[in-house]
Amino acid sequence: MKYLQYLAAILAAAPSVILAAPSSSQADSNPYVGVEPHVNKGYAAKLEETIAYFNEQNDALNAARTRTVQKIPTFAWVSNSAAISELKPLISDALAVQSRTGKKQIVQVVVYNLPDRDCSAKASDGEFHIVDDGLNKYKRFIDNVLAELSTEDADKLQFSLILEPDSLGNLVTNMSVVKCANAADAYREATAYAIAKLQRSNIALYLDAAHGGWLGWSANLEPSAKVFAQVLKGAQAINPSAKVRGLAINVSNYNQYVAPVREDYTEWNDSWDESHYLTNLIPHLKTAGFPAHFIVDQGRSGKAGIRTSWSQWCNIKNAGFGTRPTADQAVLKDSNVDAIVWVKPGGESDGTSDVNAVRYDANCRSPVAHVPAPEAGEWFNDYVVNLVKNAEPPLSPTYT
Repeated sequence: MKYLQYLAAILAAAPSVILAAPSSSQADSNPYVGVEPHVNKGYAAKLEETIAYFNEQNDALNAARTRTVQKIPTFAWVSNSAAISELKPLISDALAVQSRTGKKQIVQVVVYNLPDRDCSAKASDGEFHIVDDGLNKYKRFIDNVLAELSTEDADKLQFSLILEPDSLGNLVTNMSVVKCANAADAYREATAYAIAKLQRSNIALYLDAAHGGWLGWSANLEPSAKVFAQVLKGAQAINPSAKVRGLAINVSNYNQYVAPVREDYTEWNDSWDESHYLTNLIPHLKTAGFPAHFIVDQGRSGKAGIRTSWSQWCNIKNAGFGTRPTADQAVLKDSNVDAIVWVKPGGESDGTSDVNAVRYDANCRSPVAHVPAPEAGEWFNDYVVNLVKNAEPPLSPTYT
């Protein structure tokens, strides 16, 4: 109810709070067409440890395959206030590549720092908490992100931003969890604020829509579309020109875009891979008035048959790098899909397996989890070794 009161107050005061912003042309066309997704040098540098490991094992082939991964574009994550400082060098490097190659760069960024983040789990709890003025701190965080994306150098690039993975889905399915129920109003208000502020002509915004095993169940499709539309309307109450391009799905998960076979545990869910999920969700989005365009994370979705339940999400053993990022409709075969992307940097842990850790989640010691594992976001070299070995399609080698 607090969110509805907030929305009503914003509507009443709308003339005084409208934000001046460039037109959102990126919301009106596929931002991945005619551009080159930027290769994140920070991620590439981490992979040097993996290359060194394979060389120590006299495994020249997989060392060379890892060099290929270094050249694949991935998203950069701004998951705390300190990470905002990483945007400037990211932008500078993208601009240098664009100048050197003549190819327009699209820089891909995840904004992930809601107050009481990860409300239905523990592994990725963040720096802001609602009881400690977290909502206002988050708004200042967004203002600071916007400042970095509004510089003269940033204006020369394109951007694809994913807002707040694993957030709005909780408002559909996890309101019985006390932390999620208490965070619901803040999630809506904070996400609406982020949308309203991040309106620039060279930024395409995608809200996170979880994945088919979470929101793809028939009973969840319509409520999900309504939540996305409600949050967008909240943004438009602040900034009437606010738009989003669409939704990001399967972020940090393991579902395949097009699964080769239907696995047993998906039997009762018609959204048994991500292509079925988006197909099932689209009619509800259109009814709700929300744009039905998608990007699909396939960074760790190369292999089927590695889970026994939808609920298994943490450091799944035997996963492999998946379909390479592309906007080619010959691969996508769906005009509602803007691109396949790699959002989760393969090799960064989903969560710790240390039962004594504050952020320990039991899912990180499930029967299919890779144990031992470090804290969420920390480099997990043993895991990326397997991602390289199990990649599907197999990675071509790059020899130096």
